Amino acid sequence: MLGTKLGTLLHKDHMHTIETLQALEEVVHGNRKPPVLDGALRTLLEGLKDTLRAEVQKHFGFEEEHLFTVFTERGETGIVMMLTQEHRAILPLALEVADAAEAGLAAGFDAAGWQAFKDAASELIEREVFHIQKEEMGLLSAIAAVIDPATDARLAETYVRVVG
Repeated sequence: MLGTKLGTLLHKDHMHTIETLQALEEVVHGNRKPPVLDGALRTLLEGLKDTLRAEVQKHFGFEEEHLFTVFTERGETGIVMMLTQEHRAILPLALEVADAAEAGLAAGFDAAGWQAFKDAASELIEREVFHIQKEEMGLLSAIAAVIDPATDARLAETYVRVVG
């Protein structure tokens, strides 16, 4: 799994996303009413919107444009179709939560805005964590089995260039 350069990079991003989602879960499940926009919440929302806009969008884009192409060329279409469908469901939700986080940063949350944010964030947490678990258990080991070391190195370089 982590025996590949690309697997190591993907795993690192997965762990960062999980940490962000865990912090988000603590906030949305710990506050029935809109929380005070203090420094800790401001930091969380900034990190959340950045993670969701940049990392998730770029991470999914890399997988679909670069990694899944290699898998498809090698006949591994099942995992590609499943993960691509999940990307299609998660990405709009991630962008919705990022937009709501940005709105909350700008003006705080009223009761309706907080409830909408909580609902979208809860759904995102559930979907994204499950998706990451699938990638950690299936995709990362498949990379080691399907991709040769030269392709792994090339894809890892592309990942660093595309995702950062």
